[in-house]
Amino acid sequence: MENKTRLYGMLGFAMRAGKVVIGAEQVISRLKDNAVRLVLLSVGASEQTKKRLTYKCEFYKKEIREINIQTAELGRLLGKLYAPAVIAITDEGFAKEIVKALSPESP
Repeated sequence: MENKTRLYGMLGFAMRAGKVVIGAEQVISRLKDNAVRLVLLSVGASEQTKKRLTYKCEFYKKEIREINIQTAELGRLLGKLYAPAVIAITDEGFAKEIVKALSPESP
């Protein structure tokens, strides 16, 4: 099971460090610029959004993960009043730590 406390903490740190891109269009734009290290899809994202972002990540050879966080909760974690379905991490270090927190063997 993923380590939610660690995941939430890393998302908060990344947001405060300015290493998070929020929203599908912005994420796609940064994918094209090769600025993205990891894409995270909320469990509440629409099937169309999931399909589109999965295709884009495969095309640009970037890792994509679905996280077990609803869009409204993701918005609150990031300090936003809206509910983003997709975010991207632009820093390699934060991306690695988030992937570790998402791994099933995470403590």
